[in-house]
Amino acid sequence: MFNSFNGSAVSTTVAPFLNALRTNVMVADKDLKITFMNDSLTALMREAEAELRKELPHFSVAALVGSNIDIFHKNPAHQRNMLATLEKPHLATIRLGKRTFDLLVTPLFKGGKRRGFVVEWADAKERLLNLDFTAQIAAIGRSQAVIEFTVDGTVLNANANFLNLLGYTLDEVRGKSHSIFVEPAFRDSQDYRDFWERLRNGEYQAAEYKRLGKSGNEVWIQGSYNPILDEKGKVTKVVKFATDVTARIESVAQLGAALTALAEGDLERRIDHALIPELDMLRTDFNRALDTLQGTMRQVRQGSSAILNGTEEIRTSSDDLSRRTEQQAASLEETAAALDEITATVKKTSEGAAHARQVVGTAKESAETSSVVVRQAVGAMHNIERSSQQIGQIIGVIDEIAFQTNLLALNAGVEAARAGEAGRGFAVVASEVRALAQRSAEAAKEIKALISTSAGQVDEGVKLVGQTGVVLEQIVVQVAEVSTIVSSIATSAQEQATALQEVNTAVNQMDQVTQQNAAMVEQTTAASHTLAQETSELARLVDQFRLGGDLITNVRSLASGGSGKRPGRATGQAPRRKAS
Repeated sequence: MFNSFNGSAVSTTVAPFLNALRTNVMVADKDLKITFMNDSLTALMREAEAELRKELPHFSVAALVGSNIDIFHKNPAHQRNMLATLEKPHLATIRLGKRTFDLLVTPLFKGGKRRGFVVEWADAKERLLNLDFTAQIAAIGRSQAVIEFTVDGTVLNANANFLNLLGYTLDEVRGKSHSIFVEPAFRDSQDYRDFWERLRNGEYQAAEYKRLGKSGNEVWIQGSYNPILDEKGKVTKVVKFATDVTARIESVAQLGAALTALAEGDLERRIDHALIPELDMLRTDFNRALDTLQGTMRQVRQGSSAILNGTEEIRTSSDDLSRRTEQQAASLEETAAALDEITATVKKTSEGAAHARQVVGTAKESAETSSVVVRQAVGAMHNIERSSQQIGQIIGVIDEIAFQTNLLALNAGVEAARAGEAGRGFAVVASEVRALAQRSAEAAKEIKALISTSAGQVDEGVKLVGQTGVVLEQIVVQVAEVSTIVSSIATSAQEQATALQEVNTAVNQMDQVTQQNAAMVEQTTAASHTLAQETSELARLVDQFRLGGDLITNVRSLASGGSGKRPGRATGQAPRRKAS
């Protein structure tokens, strides 16, 4: 291939052949200086140039030919020592930044002497990926059950994990249909046919599946059915990766059954058998939680029994208090109504007493005036008595004058008689004078008698008027006393009216407060009944749980003991009224 190759150059005849290769070829002389790079390697280096510069800042593809291969190594001395003793091709892998390359270094000898090296470069990415994928598949095969099917569900192969899981040997399943692992009902269903149709269409399927083992036992697997595509995207086979989750499913089923029992109120249920390690702590916590809940619910049941007893007493007391309060409110309303009437009566009495005080005051003034008039009348009567006496004296004088006149008339008559005819006219006059004197004397006697009678009567009138004055003075004193008493009564009546008005106001306020209290008592009674009902409901709910053990008090009998009816207003209650 080489024409007189001396390690320093590649002949023009060989170079085209090397450039035609898809293999990445580099040639270096014995001093490790690069003398040739074919086109394929140059393209690879140009592709990686930007990344290689992050690791090798002075790296340049254009300057590689003529450079030393030491630029690719952090420890060139180690590489030189290794190459100096290299006798046969050597495989090596180098990492430059994020790039990894596989190198095949072949020493070139001529005349028994090392003349240079041919280095074949390859990007190790695909190899490493394939290696990684192979390792992953191997790891999956070690940890999971793996089985391969054709697109119609015929078993191609199965690993030991799968065979051990279902109890088969490879010969027993190879060439058989996947349907041997499923229940007949599912095998004959449209869902099963659709399942394989989706796989043939390249759709990935993953779920938890129930499968049947060789002995008919149920096996639960967490599996994924993976369609494998060729380079044209056509499904060539289906590979299933599965993990046995039977223990987990059974553990979850036990937990589910225990939770179902708990939901139905059974607090005595426990999970006694150990579950899978990742769920066994949950089992322990579940049992411990049930122990705590059972103890708590027992205390709640006992507490609800005590509360129900208390609420029953509260309800009974509230009913009694409500009845008594309503009766008290009715009585207070009647008292307030009666007090209104008393207040009105006392007010009228007060007004009457005030009027009586005015009338008595007027009577007192009239009595005092009458006393003055009587005193004046007594004085007038005394004056009349004195005037009568004086008139009597005057009448006496008149009587004396009449007597003397009569005497003179008599003497005149005598003298006239003596005078005869001459004295006849004088005698007639004397006779008339005497007659007049007699009539005057008689009139004077009559007047004197009348005056004497009047004087007696006036004296009697004076006595009577005097007595009247005394009585009137007594009446004045008594009227004054009555006026004082009536004034005191009027003042007391006014004070009573004011006090009764205040009492009436207070009673009305008490009535309003009592009515409000009655309403509050009704609300309290309603609340106590509601509390009793809620407590009864709580007792009923708690009684749904099966707690085990005996309870001292039968909560249900307590819960049904109360009538649940609220008391109404007492009969005969006074109607509601407006406050005065």
